[in-house]
Amino acid sequence: MKTVQLTELRARRRRFASLPDFGAFFMFFGVSGIDQHSEERQQKRFEREYYAHLATVRLSGTVTAGRYTFQNLPEEANRRGWSVRSDATASTELSDEGLQALKGWMARGSREVQLQPLT
Repeated sequence: MKTVQLTELRARRRRFASLPDFGAFFMFFGVSGIDQHSEERQQKRFEREYYAHLATVRLSGTVTAGRYTFQNLPEEANRRGWSVRSDATASTELSDEGLQALKGWMARGSREVQLQPLT
């Protein structure tokens, strides 16, 4: 496993257009049917709202692009894995708790992580 340091953190809130739910509209006019993919849509909406922050960190050294988990990070900050790009930056989607855990971990000064590829 390769060891690198996280040198810079940028975080921003992800923005999404709110999509209306037409279910009540169709029920009002008596249009019925089977909603084929409601559970899948609800799961995606939950993930979009819960993991509301896009965090990007700069890595020291060269790293092969791909999907990784970072050993030594707090569990909340490592929950969804990290996408590493060829320009030595890595990004992931974080919850409020995950972002606070990552900021706190970086503030303590220990910024070394070991990269473990996701399969």
